[in-house]
Parts: sequence; C-alpha cells; structure tokens
Amino acid sequence: MADRGGMCCGVLTSIRLLTGILAGSWMVACGSGDAVGGGSYQVRDSAGVEIVESVRPAWEEGGGWRVGSDALLRIGVVEGDPTRQFTEVSGAVRLVDGTVVVADGGSQEVRFFGADGEHLGTVGRPGEGPGEFTGLSGLGIDASGQIWAYDFSLRRITWMNRAREITGLVSLGLEPAMLNPVGALPGDIFLLKQLWGAEQVSAASKTGFRRDPIAFVRFDATGTLVDTLGLFPGRELVLVDEGGRGVMSTPPFARNSVGTIRSGRVVVGSQERFELQELAPDGTLLRVVRRLGAEEAAGPEELEAYIQGRLKTAPPERHPSIRRSLEEMPTPETLPAYGAILGDEAGGLWVGEWTLYPDYPSRWSVFGETGGWLGEVRVPQRFYPHHIGPDWILGVEQDELDVEYVVVYPLIKDGDVGM
Repeated sequence: MADRGGMCCGVLTSIRLLTGILAGSWMVACGSGDAVGGGSYQVRDSAGVEIVESVRPAWEEGGGWRVGSDALLRIGVVEGDPTRQFTEVSGAVRLVDGTVVVADGGSQEVRFFGADGEHLGTVGRPGEGPGEFTGLSGLGIDASGQIWAYDFSLRRITWMNRAREITGLVSLGLEPAMLNPVGALPGDIFLLKQLWGAEQVSAASKTGFRRDPIAFVRFDATGTLVDTLGLFPGRELVLVDEGGRGVMSTPPFARNSVGTIRSGRVVVGSQERFELQELAPDGTLLRVVRRLGAEEAAGPEELEAYIQGRLKTAPPERHPSIRRSLEEMPTPETLPAYGAILGDEAGGLWVGEWTLYPDYPSRWSVFGETGGWLGEVRVPQRFYPHHIGPDWILGVEQDELDVEYVVVYPLIKDGDVGM
C-alpha cells in the first residue's frame, strides 16, 4: 500500500541511532553464531545486538500456514445499506469479542460491527469538532484494547473503547509536520513517522536523486513531542529546479522506510535489502533480522513492467512524457527487497512482497517472535491484511469493480513451527 514530513531544528532531541542507520549499513563484524530452527537460521551477537540471519524457511514443504478459502466474515455491499459501503478504508481491527472496527476514509467514520457482521454503531462524521474527522488515515488498538483513530489533517488521535465511547482526544504539537501513524507503545507513548525528509520540503538547493532522512517520533498522552526514536532513510526521489521551485518525482523502484510495532517493540526497514531493525520503545537497537539471498534484479524487463504500471494511472496524453522521464531517471540494480510490514498478535512479523501501488502483495514472508524466517503465506488476490490474530486474518478486499469489502479469513496452521 502507498505510504500516505518536514522537520525543524530542535526536534531531534534524542537521536539514539548511529549514522550507519542513515546509510542503511548494518553489516557488522562478529563471531560465529548458533544455527537454530533446524539449521534454517543463525543467531549471533554483535556488541549486544542480536543478528538473526535466515537462509531458508523453517516450514517444510507442504507445511506452514495458509489462508482458508472460505471467509469467516465478509462485510460490504455494492448498493444498499450505507453503513456497509466502504471507500478508502484506512484501518481495521478485530477485538477479543469478535467485534470488527473499520476506519472509512470516504465517510470519515469509524464503524463497529458485531461478530456476525451486523452494524453496531458509528463514531465520527466529517468535521473538526470532537469525535469528527477530516483526514482519517489510520486505526489500531493498544495493548489494553483501547482503539485509536488518527486524523492526518487535524493531527489528532481519537481514543475510544469497544462501547463506542470517546475516551480521549490528543492533538499533536505542530512539529514535525506531515506525520503518519505507526501505533501505540507502552507508557502512553504514540509513535509516528515523517512522510517526507527535512530537506525534501525545502528549496531546490540540491537537485537530482535524493534520499533524505526521516524521523520516527514519539508523542506522549498530552500530544507533546517526547523525542525522536531515530532517523532512517526516507523516500527516494528525483528533485528538479523549475524556476527556483523544487519539483519532486518518484524514480523507478523507489524505496522508503517502513515501520510497525510488534510485542511492544518497533520494527523498521529501509527496503534496500531484506533486512529489518528491531528497536526497544526508547530507540535502542536490539536485533537485526535478515533473510539472505532474497533480493531480485531490476533489469530492462522489470523497468518496462514498472513503466507500464505507472502509465495505467495516467491519462494517455501524458504517457510519452512519463515514459521519457522514467527512462532517464536512475535505476537501482535490485527491486525494493519488500513492501509493507505488519506485526501479528502472537509477536510474529509479516513482510509483504514489494508491489507497485495500487497493486496488493499476494505473498507475505512470516518471521517468528525470535526473528527466524518461517516461510511464506499467500493471501487472496486484491486482499490487504490489517490485523492478524492467532487463527484469523482481517483485511480489505477489492472486487473487479474496485468495491471494498472488510473480510476475515481463517488462518490455518498446518504443521506449525513457531520461532
């Protein structure tokens, strides 16, 4: 899915990561480690940081996990009940009692549905007042079961309980600008990620290919900026000077840092190679997870497929100029190593294959709680997961007319191997 931020001096009050993070250079010199998981991955230590490297999946052929073909629950209609019509769903979660909560960006509503799919009630409507939204762009739950909804335009977090009562409104400070939600951390801390790097929103003083750093920032329960969790490589772009005005374009196979929260820890990856960094809530690096040999070459065929994908979403009269521009931009030797990442309720980590927006990844690499690569799970076509439980997976599915449905599928774990 597409990642839907400038920063002023004084924001970086507590940078805990080394400059090597900005370069994405996590290769470290360390001693030999222990082969575990049946020899599928190796664990070693480097200056107190655990390095987990997987060479093959732990699941044996024919084993592992799979998504069942028959949905446990499907909510959505093409016509009829407006509470069951969805447009631009930006988040969905399933509560312990089976209640499904959906953030619908088209209506600016948070809708609650029972375990049987019946509409229980709605929180929110378009507007700027308490309980209203103008840019509903994320939804999640914290460790206590409280639900949060993030408004990108209002820079506001709305907290609510399963009874659909608003339990808190938190307006964030003005800096840094343009933030996307990552999720709730222990200690009433909320983590967000900059959309753009600090220099990318400035004048076109440095043109050409750029990847400026972005900050992951922590806010407290009052909306006050606590500090910066860390700096990471931001979105790749090409900047040109048009009459003193900087114009940004997205180059082929552009990478960006992605993040999620699993078991109270933060996981961040720069998409350059199949490598993910796991950090404590204060930004301390705890573990590096790698899947070796997973990168794919970005040759002429891949570039042409990329160009064709970009042309799909543009009017025909612009096709020649778009093609010319993309062919002239710098192209990396490899595709982005992965796309979105998502933590599940059991402490596992799901890493989606890279796809060109608006396509959905159909393959997800699953890593166990200790960092070993378990294997791959295929999801239904045009299905994007938002919340993964012990034996179910909740997400949004589009039909051939691009109508959105909120669907819960069974997650079947044959010959389960957990690490």
